[in-house]
Amino acid sequence: MKFNLDLKRTALISIDFQTYVFTGGSLAIVGAAEVLPKAKQVLVAARQAKLPIIHTQEVHRKQMVDFGRELDGAEQIHCLETWPGTEIYKELAPIEGEFVIVKRRYSCFFSTDLEILLRGLKVDTLVFMGTMTNVCVHYTAVDAHQRDYYFHVIADCCAGSDWEAHWSALKAMEYLQAGACISHTDFLKATMFSV
Repeated sequence: MKFNLDLKRTALISIDFQTYVFTGGSLAIVGAAEVLPKAKQVLVAARQAKLPIIHTQEVHRKQMVDFGRELDGAEQIHCLETWPGTEIYKELAPIEGEFVIVKRRYSCFFSTDLEILLRGLKVDTLVFMGTMTNVCVHYTAVDAHQRDYYFHVIADCCAGSDWEAHWSALKAMEYLQAGACISHTDFLKATMFSV
């Protein structure tokens, strides 16, 4: 079945493609090296198709007062505002006209103005790529689903904490919306034929 997008009602959300993801940091991430060239192609295609592009960036204060329960599990201290690795990776960084959402929690919707931005853009379909598949991407997809957005996740443009968690998260997102998981080539074809 051919994958289609209504470009007038779709936004691309690039989730937490921060420098540490590609250069190493305190969080274990698998698949980042393979994701990078594909994510770059997706950004180029989205820009050519004139899709709204929203970049998110997880940032925590240097005093670490905003982690909440985030460090209770497997995660180490990460994404402090003073760390160079917290910046959005230069090869996937926003350009003029694109949007940036800074967040303190996993979901891009939680305590941010993402929903206000989406309403202003008049979109009802979200396409996700980013890190980590099983945490920030998954939680954002769940929140999008509960807010009645259609969503797709570009499976080969996501990196997880480990491979089992990555594949399980993709399966869970597909459970929410049949056909949610697509490849970067699906996205490239959909934007090319829709321009």
